[in-house]
Amino acid sequence: MSVADEKRHDGLAQLAAHCGISVGYEDVWGGTHATSEKTLRALLTAMHFPADGDPATLLQGLEEDEWRRLLPPVKVVALGETPTLAVSLPVARAGQPHRWILSAENGTASSGEFEPAKLPRLAEQRVDGVDFLRGELQLPAPSEAGYYRLEVEQPGSGGLAQVAMTLVVAPASCYLPDAVQGDGRVWGPTVQLYGVRSRRNWGIGDFGDLRTLIDLSADAGGGVIGVNPLHALFPDDPARISPYSPSSRCFVNVLYIDVEAVPEFSECEAARKLVASERFQGRLRRLRVADVVDYAEVSAAKREVLAALYRHFRDQLLANDSARARAFRLFRAQGGQTLELHARFEALQAHFQQENPAIWGWPAWPEEFRDPLAAAVAAFADEHAEAIEYSAWLQWLADEQLTALGQQSWRRGLGVGLYQDLAVGVNPGGSEAWAWQNAFASAAYVGAPPDEFNPVGQDWGLPPLVPHRLREAAYAPFIAMLRANMRHCGALRIDHVMGLARLFWVPVGRPATEGAYVNYRLADLLAIVALESQRNRCMVIGEDLGTVPDGFRSRLATAGVLSYRPFLFERSKDGNFKPPAEYPRQALVAVSTHDLPTLKGFWKGHDIDTRAALQLFPDEAQFEQMVVDRAQDRARFLMALKHADLLPEGASVHPFSVSEITQDFAVAIHAFLARTPAQLLVVQPEDILGTIEQANLPGSRDDQHPNWRRRLPLDLEDWPQDGRFAAVGEQLINERGTAVVPPEEMAMPSRTTVIPRATYRMQFNRDFTFAQAGALSSYLAALGISHCYASPYLRARPGSTHGYDIVGHAELNPEIGTPQEFEDFAAALKENGLSQVIDVVPNHMGIMGSDNAWWLDVLENGPASAWGAFFDIDWDPLNRELKGKVLLPLLGAHYGQVLNAGELRLDYDAVRGEFSIFYYQHRLPVDPASYPRIVGHRRERLAATLGEGHERYGELETLLTAFGHLPARTNSKAPKMAERQRDKEVHKRHLAAFTDANADIAHHIADNLAEFNGRPGHPASFDLLHELIQVQGYRLAYWRVACDEINYRRFFDINDLAALRMEDPAVFDATHHLILDLVAQGKVEGLRIDHPDGMFDPGAYFRQLQQAAGGKPLTPGEALPIYLVIEKILAEHERLPDDWPIHGATGYRFSNLVNNLFVDTASERRMTRIYRDFTGVDSDFEELAYDAKKLIMHTALASEFSVLANRLARIAAADRDTCDYTFNGLREALIEVVACFPVYRSYVAYGELSADDRRHIAWAVAVAKKRSPLFDTGIYDFLEGVLTTDLARGRSASYREPLEAFAMKFQQVSSPVMAKGVEDTAFYRYHRLSSLNDVGGEPRRFGISVAAFHAATRTRAVRWPHNMLATSTHDSKRSEDARARINVLSEIPAAWKLMLKRWRRLNRGRKHLVDGVDAPSRNDEYLLYQTLVGTWPLTPPNDEELADYRTRIDAYMIKALREGKEHSSWVQVNSEYEGAVSDFVHALLAPGDKNLFLADFVPMLQTISHHGLINALAQALIKVTSPGVPDIYQGCELWQFNLVDPDNRRPVDFALRRELLAQVQALVDAPPEQWPERLQPLVADMSDGRIKLYTLWQSLALRARWPEVLEQGDYLPLKVSGEHAAHICAYARRHGERALVVVVPLLPVRLLGDNRVLPLGHEVWTDTVLELPDGLAAAGWRNLLSGESHSASAQLPIGAILASFPVALLAAEGGL
Repeated sequence: MSVADEKRHDGLAQLAAHCGISVGYEDVWGGTHATSEKTLRALLTAMHFPADGDPATLLQGLEEDEWRRLLPPVKVVALGETPTLAVSLPVARAGQPHRWILSAENGTASSGEFEPAKLPRLAEQRVDGVDFLRGELQLPAPSEAGYYRLEVEQPGSGGLAQVAMTLVVAPASCYLPDAVQGDGRVWGPTVQLYGVRSRRNWGIGDFGDLRTLIDLSADAGGGVIGVNPLHALFPDDPARISPYSPSSRCFVNVLYIDVEAVPEFSECEAARKLVASERFQGRLRRLRVADVVDYAEVSAAKREVLAALYRHFRDQLLANDSARARAFRLFRAQGGQTLELHARFEALQAHFQQENPAIWGWPAWPEEFRDPLAAAVAAFADEHAEAIEYSAWLQWLADEQLTALGQQSWRRGLGVGLYQDLAVGVNPGGSEAWAWQNAFASAAYVGAPPDEFNPVGQDWGLPPLVPHRLREAAYAPFIAMLRANMRHCGALRIDHVMGLARLFWVPVGRPATEGAYVNYRLADLLAIVALESQRNRCMVIGEDLGTVPDGFRSRLATAGVLSYRPFLFERSKDGNFKPPAEYPRQALVAVSTHDLPTLKGFWKGHDIDTRAALQLFPDEAQFEQMVVDRAQDRARFLMALKHADLLPEGASVHPFSVSEITQDFAVAIHAFLARTPAQLLVVQPEDILGTIEQANLPGSRDDQHPNWRRRLPLDLEDWPQDGRFAAVGEQLINERGTAVVPPEEMAMPSRTTVIPRATYRMQFNRDFTFAQAGALSSYLAALGISHCYASPYLRARPGSTHGYDIVGHAELNPEIGTPQEFEDFAAALKENGLSQVIDVVPNHMGIMGSDNAWWLDVLENGPASAWGAFFDIDWDPLNRELKGKVLLPLLGAHYGQVLNAGELRLDYDAVRGEFSIFYYQHRLPVDPASYPRIVGHRRERLAATLGEGHERYGELETLLTAFGHLPARTNSKAPKMAERQRDKEVHKRHLAAFTDANADIAHHIADNLAEFNGRPGHPASFDLLHELIQVQGYRLAYWRVACDEINYRRFFDINDLAALRMEDPAVFDATHHLILDLVAQGKVEGLRIDHPDGMFDPGAYFRQLQQAAGGKPLTPGEALPIYLVIEKILAEHERLPDDWPIHGATGYRFSNLVNNLFVDTASERRMTRIYRDFTGVDSDFEELAYDAKKLIMHTALASEFSVLANRLARIAAADRDTCDYTFNGLREALIEVVACFPVYRSYVAYGELSADDRRHIAWAVAVAKKRSPLFDTGIYDFLEGVLTTDLARGRSASYREPLEAFAMKFQQVSSPVMAKGVEDTAFYRYHRLSSLNDVGGEPRRFGISVAAFHAATRTRAVRWPHNMLATSTHDSKRSEDARARINVLSEIPAAWKLMLKRWRRLNRGRKHLVDGVDAPSRNDEYLLYQTLVGTWPLTPPNDEELADYRTRIDAYMIKALREGKEHSSWVQVNSEYEGAVSDFVHALLAPGDKNLFLADFVPMLQTISHHGLINALAQALIKVTSPGVPDIYQGCELWQFNLVDPDNRRPVDFALRRELLAQVQALVDAPPEQWPERLQPLVADMSDGRIKLYTLWQSLALRARWPEVLEQGDYLPLKVSGEHAAHICAYARRHGERALVVVVPLLPVRLLGDNRVLPLGHEVWTDTVLELPDGLAAAGWRNLLSGESHSASAQLPIGAILASFPVALLAAEGGL
């Protein structure tokens, strides 16, 4: 060999070694085989190296690439191990500071700095003339296992991500379920699913059969169910059937879908008719009786029906955005690119094969489609979107059914559950190889070297993953494959597990004898297996048969991977079968496997004969040797049973005496294996049933032998009655016991959801307590309520009337009752069949005062407080003087004024040994580190008193030194925080002991306090106190300062409500412990979440809450653990995110929807003109809202926007493309975008956003850009990129993290701007029809059509069927009945105009002139008149009642003025204007006959009031019968004409309501025929409210009797025809054989005129009829409100339906 050839040879060998190719191997006979140079070159070519490349040059390129890379692509370490990384970079940059950022999967990150030149030196190298060094970077050990992203930023990177790598932190071993811990030993069947025969399947075993098998196994005591690989095969080519040569291991074989279990099958009539047809049934009969699976015919049958179901799904569910449609979309979104590429592959393959059947597999496709990311593929996807969607839909169905199987195995208590099989490779033409083609070898297949069974070796036709390419991808293909297969199972078998260490590669086109081993990073792959195993709670079995490397099994055992031990392979050195005791504990045992003969086939030698017949032996000698060996094995088999005392009675150890393997032998061999210590044992039904053929004959072709086709001979339904199964099962139970936990012992889910039937809102406070509420439980039960819907009742600020200012999350509010009184309340509810839904306040807490222990600790200790991270405080604000401090805007005047007036007082608590500064009710703890300033002041005076040598003086000096040496409050490192918390309390106790024991020290402190507290009128006397305040962890400020400068997030603009960082798990745990305890105790069954829009990531919070309530992770498709509704104001076009685990919102949208039904849309223009002409307000509501939002941002929330702009400026400055944007420009752009934001907030979370979020952001930015006065509108493009987080993609962590955090912080600010700007400002400025100005309302929408109402209701029924339905809430601006009355004005615009004209003339002399304008203004006057219309009492008030009413209206108007912020405000009270308005109110409502206004107003109101009651009654019936959970606000079961809080929190007369309920119940305690007459008093005089109470009671009673109809029933709009059809809203609810019909009147004034009559009888309704569809026309009906009956008919006259009662609730008599 020449020198050049030798050099080339060495280079080739070195490159091969670098890539893991072994130099040779030893075969099973002990012979050695060197890897030839030809093989080395072929394998390197398969690894994507150029065939003609120089090996030495290629190796040099690889090594130099590693030097040029700053970090390796991936590093795998053990949990607890300190990660060390090789960092390579040019020497020229090594002296510069670098920053590392380690980000966990949940978004949390840690970081540090390093200088590469100072790292421990590993190596140096010169590359392309540049000197490089490699140092060792050591990172702190992560505390949790998982996948981390490590980034290193280099100087001058401009925010670009220079290098990122994956750090994998793995647990020590794989997961083991409790069932196999200790001495646990689990057994169960293992099946080839395709071969399972049943009377219901379609000729192939399916997931329905697997469900049956789970139940059978559980009944028998088996705790594991094994199945063959379920991987996706090739739908377009059903002949490709090997489960070990799949298209993709990340997806599922859709042939296993149980078609008739697909939910759409029961809905799709076309599919059901197709399957029921004789043609199709005949087809199924042929498939069911066949001995082998006819894959082509099975596929055709299933796909024909599935295609019909898909069309139904598209037309009926996707088109209507149903719950299942949303679930499918979520599945696709979560599947991401992996699912999308698989679906595209299947669509492409089907497309090309249809064009040319010879084209199969992606390598045969046209060139432009072979790259999955090619433009041609994307274009194809656009053009064939439906085909791709269909493929994804099939995967969704399969995933749903697999999920259900996992849940079923858990419910049945199987100790392990499903045991799946993971194939070692994939088909080279399939989906996985296409998607990851750069990671798979291009011209080599996995196989096996020659052995006894295959003397010429094996080529399995499966491309292996290339080791260095796999590492370059950070093991992503491997991880994806493990996750996909572990998701649904309790155990996973890894086929040919030796592949984690090495695979035998065979070059394509060469014999296996020319193959070679290629090595993989076993430690890395095994660690990832352990990590995914623990995450998915899935134990792992490694199929370690064949040639196993030395030491490999011990590595598996250490990692917790079970060994795979078939009986036929377990031999002693002498060739005999091992006795049971010699089997390893950490193993799975079985008689045989799919690749080995069955028990009967083994005994008969059938496998040997079959191989011989197929000429699979290379020579006759080998055949003969196998025959001899088998004869010996039969004897060994019998001897093994004999030694175990299991030989069947009458049998001998001589093989010739046993001609057949009988049932007794099958029982004996399984008893033998059951005695082994192995943790798992699986049983093949083939061995029980005596099947002779094995599932697969290795080495044979599919056209030679029916591999993967054979079906079991016995139907699954007959297994329980078959004695063979019973006999084996009995032995296994005897030897191993059961791994099935009986249902009564099984750890059930913590809870199951209870959907309330109806709720009743109670406002708890010191005037309405637990005791009072408990006393009402029997009344609520009688009314038909299922759940008390409680306002917050945790400890709140003393005197709180609402409970939203919680100061203690761990205790009940003592003002509401003691713990025992709460227990009594809960017991009273339970006794009456009721439970609770409670209001949870996670967003904020009440601060200031002296009662929030967490907040007081923050004030004392700053960032070092144990609660410092609980509150959303910016400890590093723009104002550097506030660094490490919190601004406290609580002073009533400027700080200097307050200080000099002596209003701040330093005091000492002698019991606790602590100092505090007091400002009225506010306690401000003093930092203990500053105690020496107080106690040490004038210490010479104390020394003179005590004497410097006094023991106590010396001890005090030591104590003061200790106080001074406490860790700084700015040090938030955990050890220092703990030290400070511990030591400060010790020192305080010592100080308390000193002052208690020594009067001189106590007097000294008292004297110092007097000096610190100064003397008013002598400013210099307060210098000591001022200096002390300056060194505290807070800055005291005038309350108005909060508008411009504040560094803690508030609830809206309320200074004494501080926001919590609920995204921190510690905060969640601390604030929810008591709530979740009440849930766990069963005292609470539902939660209402207050203001979730204030949270950082609401969706994550909801998921965390549901998981905490359920006690386990959420499982897709399972019912949520607890009823959860959220307070959410939605824009008209907005919808709740589909992936939130909630049951809906609290009913604002419904409240406004149903209210609009009673507004006359035809009057919009006239009412607008009347309002404009009377008030002079010419702006539309949108413009008013825009202005109001900007006002809020420039005043009340100005400080929040300064903070946001500062954050945004830092992001802009980090990039050279945006660094010119100024702070002021960014602030103005922010304000403009928020002012134009169409919804309360978006829900971007850590860079992820929905299409809706993107659309809302784009819309706001586009509108803002048009409105903007800024010359450079590019700033808006930058802002859009930030808000969508698009600019963060591909950037470094130091750029990405603050950008993503800004986007999420922005969302927390846009919400309060909308609330304060629209709800609390614009709603009090725009009064066209004030009934439209309610929470969540859209005042610009003037009414709604009946058709639109029906459409919205049907959407809610589909999307959020358990949404709460409210018409009055504690937040309502006006109660439901007040709004219903104001709505009447929309029907009488002409009369309204005349009223206004008269009232203005009558009252003009009662106005005052304030600052040159009339007070009240014409706009305020207009609001007052509508307020009086909506709230005037139904019965004439006496003087005392009128005085009370006058006070209420006065208080309301003052609040409205301040909220409107035009003539007065909460911040700038205009006393003169408010006084003028109060005078005006009092003059209008003055008692006496001389009040001309009331003399005109009261008569005019009578007709309006009458029609308003009709509206209100109709509204109440709609609420109780609509899809959702109806809620009644306290007291509103009778007429209530409340205004905004606190008016709506007035005491409720429950005694009256209890009495009236008894009355109305007595009225119908008679045959229904008598009801019309007996109910006449209610109808004749509706003013006492009994008619409303009666209607609610009867309809709630129906909800209790027919819960399925009202909770789950379809919502069917009904057609009305005739003269007055426009005055009726009618709909039906139907479920099964039950149905009800609701009929209510609309717009009564237009129907009845000025007459104060009811819409009753044919005279009113003439020819108007209700038209019933076919499904309802055959039923007879009973009106549950009037008692009247109606015969079956396709048309029911409205005059008959509403003959004696103004609304109707019809129930089908006797079913449909």
